[in-house]
Amino acid sequence: MQAKGLAPDICTYRILFHGMCNNSQCTDALALFQSLGGKELVKDIVLYTILIDGCTNCGKPNLALDLYDELLLKGLEPTVRTYNAMIRVYCEEGLLGKGKELLRKMEENGCLPDSFTYNVIVRELLKKNECQEAEIFLEEMINRGFMPDHVTFENLLVRIPNVGKDSHLRTIIQKLTNGGRKDT
Repeated sequence: MQAKGLAPDICTYRILFHGMCNNSQCTDALALFQSLGGKELVKDIVLYTILIDGCTNCGKPNLALDLYDELLLKGLEPTVRTYNAMIRVYCEEGLLGKGKELLRKMEENGCLPDSFTYNVIVRELLKKNECQEAEIFLEEMINRGFMPDHVTFENLLVRIPNVGKDSHLRTIIQKLTNGGRKDT
C-alpha cells in the first residue's frame, strides 16, 4: 500500500487490528499498535476497544487492563463498547465487583448501558449464584427495554427448580416466557 504512495488511514488500521485479533494474533497487533508511536490519529477509542476485546478473546486480560488504563491516561472517552469490553474482562477474571462498579461509573459519565452490559453482569451474578442481586439487575434491564440473550435466558431457566414458588426471579422468568400472561 505504501509502496504505491498510499498511507493507511484510521479505517485501514481498524480493519487490520480487528482481523489480527480475530485470528489470535493479539500480541502481533499490540506490537504493531505500539510501533505507531505518536500517530495519535490512529490511536482512537475504536481502535483501543478493538484491541481490548481482542486481548480478552485471546486470554490476555492483563493486556486489556493496560490498554484501558492507557486510553484513560490519554483522555479518551470510553464508549459503551469500551465499557462492555472492560466489564467482560472484569467478570471473566472473577472481579464482578469491579464490573458492577464500572457499570455505575459509565452511567455517571453519561454513557448508558445496553443489552450486552446487563447480560454480562446478570450471567456473572447467576454463575456466582447471587440470584437476589441478579433479580435486581434483570429487573433494571427489562425496565430499560432490554431482554436477556439466549445464554442469560438459559442460565435463568436452569435456576427455576432451585428458587421458591414465591421467588421474584421465578415471576420474572414466567413473565419472560409467557409474555406476562398469568397462568390459568
